[in-house]
Amino acid sequence: MTSVQHEEWEQRFVVLETMRTGLAQLQEASLQVAARMQSSNSQRGSELAPRANPLMHYGSPKLSARRNASLLTLARAASPSPRLGPRADTLDPAYGSPEITAIETTAQFLEWYAHVEGRLAADQDAESLAFASHLHTRLDECTRMEETVNKVEAALDTLRGDYERVGERTGGVRMACGVLQTRQGRLAQMAEEINERLGVYGSLGPITRLFNAPGDSVCMDPEFLPSLERAEQALEFIEAHKDARDSELYAMRFAQCRSRALTLIKMHAQREFRRLGAQSNTNSASSEHVRVRAAATRLRPLLMALQQRGTEIHTNAVQVLADVEASYFQMRRIWLHAHVPQSLQSIEKEHTDEAAVLRDWCAFVMGVCADEGRLYAEFFGISSGKGLRAHEDMVMHVFYEQVRPRIIREAQVDVLAALCLTLLAYQRPNESNEPVEPGEPDELDAFYAVVGAVLEDAQQRLAFRAQAFVRGEITGYRMSADDAQAAVQWIRSVESDDPADHWEYPPVQRLRWLVAQISGCLDTEVQHGLTDEALSACKQSIATHGARTVRDSVRGDADAEQLAHQFVTCSMTLADQAAEPDQTHYGDSTTGSARFSCDLPV
Repeated sequence: MTSVQHEEWEQRFVVLETMRTGLAQLQEASLQVAARMQSSNSQRGSELAPRANPLMHYGSPKLSARRNASLLTLARAASPSPRLGPRADTLDPAYGSPEITAIETTAQFLEWYAHVEGRLAADQDAESLAFASHLHTRLDECTRMEETVNKVEAALDTLRGDYERVGERTGGVRMACGVLQTRQGRLAQMAEEINERLGVYGSLGPITRLFNAPGDSVCMDPEFLPSLERAEQALEFIEAHKDARDSELYAMRFAQCRSRALTLIKMHAQREFRRLGAQSNTNSASSEHVRVRAAATRLRPLLMALQQRGTEIHTNAVQVLADVEASYFQMRRIWLHAHVPQSLQSIEKEHTDEAAVLRDWCAFVMGVCADEGRLYAEFFGISSGKGLRAHEDMVMHVFYEQVRPRIIREAQVDVLAALCLTLLAYQRPNESNEPVEPGEPDELDAFYAVVGAVLEDAQQRLAFRAQAFVRGEITGYRMSADDAQAAVQWIRSVESDDPADHWEYPPVQRLRWLVAQISGCLDTEVQHGLTDEALSACKQSIATHGARTVRDSVRGDADAEQLAHQFVTCSMTLADQAAEPDQTHYGDSTTGSARFSCDLPV
C-alpha cells in the first residue's frame, strides 16, 4: 500500500479518539507476539543462518491479501508432498507458544511466509475491520431507528387526524351544549316566572290570616307592612293579567285585604292619639313634646305607608288618611287650646311695654307653628299639607284674637309705630325685601298670613292716629303769650347771629317727631301722604296763627311786620327740614297736646 493510498485510507476512515486506546492495546499485543517469535528464531539461529530467513523482514513488507493468496497458491503448486506437517507459523493455544518446524523447500517457505503475512495483515486491519463492523452495526441501528421514526410519524399523523376529528366533533358538541344551555336558561326563567305568578296567588292565604288575626297590635307585626306591599303588588299583577283564570275573584280578595290593612292602621293610630290626648300635660311643653315624639317613633312607619298611598285616588287610602289626620289634629288641639292662651297670658305679665309683649308673643306662636310642623313631619313624613295649615290657622286664630283688640284700643302713635316695626320684623322674608333662605319650611305659612293681617290692622290704626295727631297737635295748635315772646327772642337772635338762643315752633317740632315715628312703618305712598298732610298743616299754622300771634305780641313796634315775616321764613325752612325722614327725633313717646314735650329749650 503506497503512502498516497494510506493517506486516502486515513481520510476515508478517520480514527476517533475513543478508538485510539483499543488500537494502542492491539499494537502492544502484536509487538509482544513478534518479540516471542523473534526469541524463538534466535534459538534456531544455527539452523537458519545459512539461509536467507525472510522472518527477519516480515514486518517491513506490506503485501496485500491478493499477493498473499498468490504466493500461497504458488507454494502449494511447488510442494512435492500433498500435505506438509505442522506449519512453522502454527500457534497452538494449548501450549501457549508457536511450533516452528524446519523449512526445507521454497514452497514451504512461501506458504509459511504467506500465512505470516496474512496474519500480520489481519492483525493490522483488525481495528479498521472492527470499526467497519461497528459502522455496519450502527448503520443497521440507524436503519431500524429510521423505520421506527417513520412508524412514529405515521402514528402521529394518525393521532393528528383523530385529534382534528375529535376537535370537530367537540365543537359540534359545544355548540349543541350552548343551545341546550340557552334553552335551559329560558326554561329556568320561565319556571321562575311561573313560580312568581303562582306565588302571587299563593300569598293570599298568609296575608288574609295575618290581617284577620285577633288583637289590637296586628299593625305592629314585622310582617304587616311587607304583607300590605305584597297585596298591592298582587293587585297590580292581576290588573295586568285580567285574562287569567279567576282573576276577578283574586282581585276582589286582595282589595279586601288592602282595605282591611288600611283600616287596621287607622284604628291603631286613632287609639294611640286618643291615649295621648287623654294624658296631655299643659304645664310642661318639653315633656309633652317628648311624649308625643316617642309615640311618633312607633307610628311613623305605618303613617308614612298610609301617606304614600294617600295619593292614589282610586283607593280608600285618601279617606283613611284624612280620618287619621283629623284624629291627630284633635289630639294636638286638646293640648294647644289650654297651652297657647296660658302661655300668652304668662308672657303678658312679664312685660309692661306693648311692643315687648307683641315681640314675645310673635316669637312664641312662631315656635309653636314650627314645632307643630316638625311633629307632623315626624308622624307623617312631610312638613306641609292642607290639614296642617288648617291646624296652624287655629293656633294663629287664638293669637289674632289676643292681638287685634290691643291694637284697636291703642291710641298713641309711638306705640303703634313700635308695634308695626315689631310685626315687620316677623314678616315673611320675601315680603320684607330680605333674601329668602332655601328650603323655607311651609309650616310657617299660617304664621306669616296672620302676622300680615295684624300688620295691616296696625298700619291702618297708625295712619288713622297720625291723621288725628296732625289735626289735634299741628292744625289745632294755639300759641300762648310765652311762646310768642320766645319766638320774638329767637327771631332777634337769628338776626344778630347769636346761636345761644334756639327756639322752634311747636308744630314744627311735632311734625319732626311724627315723621320720625312713622318712618319705615307704613307703605311708601301712605307715609308720603301723611308727611305731606302734616307739612301742609304745619305751614298753614305758621302762616296764619303763628305770624298773627308774633305780630300781636310786638304790636306798636316799627319792625313788627318784619319780625312776623322773619318768623314765617325761618319756621317754613325748619318745617321743610323736619319733613325729611332722616331728621333728628325730638320729643318723648307720648301723644296729645298736653303730654307732648320738646327736648329743645324753650
